[in-house]
Amino acid sequence: MEKESGEVSSKLSSQAPVKSLPTEPVAIQRMHLCLTCKKAIGEGEPFCSYCGTKQEISHAEVQAQLDPHTMKVAVMMLARITEAKDHPEYSAIDELTTTIGEVALGKEKPHDAHELSFPDQLRLLTLVFEYVRDKVGYKGEVFGEHVRWPWETVKTGGDCDCKVVLLATMLASLAFRRMHLLVLPPGKYLDTKGGGERTMQGHVMLEVELSERDRLIRANLDPSCADCDVDEIPETMRPFLQNFYRVPIIP
Repeated sequence: MEKESGEVSSKLSSQAPVKSLPTEPVAIQRMHLCLTCKKAIGEGEPFCSYCGTKQEISHAEVQAQLDPHTMKVAVMMLARITEAKDHPEYSAIDELTTTIGEVALGKEKPHDAHELSFPDQLRLLTLVFEYVRDKVGYKGEVFGEHVRWPWETVKTGGDCDCKVVLLATMLASLAFRRMHLLVLPPGKYLDTKGGGERTMQGHVMLEVELSERDRLIRANLDPSCADCDVDEIPETMRPFLQNFYRVPIIP
């Protein structure tokens, strides 16, 4: 665990500095690949948040539009995340994250994760991610068919959208506030690696922003990928990263 966290920390810390952290919600964006490092970033970002390269921005589409089905799924996911704390069952999530927080940092639960040092943010994020990845079962279902409440997913397992809802809710409980859903709508897409078109059933990942002094550091999390660590994208998703949408989670 310590060795892996050190490797991830080194990789994440090499990302580009920014002048300040964003304070306003970000509109839904299409993703596109950076011209230099080929990592997926928001279509409207003037500079790559990973390598700092200036991007060519198209102003043809002010705000990206999801198809009705995917929008419905995204809205349901956001509601499950932001409304969870208002339910009595939420106490199970709060107790779980308190336990994980104590393992990671000791008895003091953070009031704001971004007040922690970067290594502590990363350790806390990693332990929560590993819990959802390893301890919560995966159910292969039709994209968005059942978007479960977080405490339901802990008990019964769930598919990619359910596990992302659980992960985001747990991180929000630990005061990680800057998060986005990364959503791939079902459909046919060009396979940039193998060529030709492939039919994709839809997928969701989570983007979480950590901070280190004046640096904003993004980590992509896929709790449905059994072999993925923090900030690793599944091989099956990499050829389609430019087709994902970035949806802000507003607590």
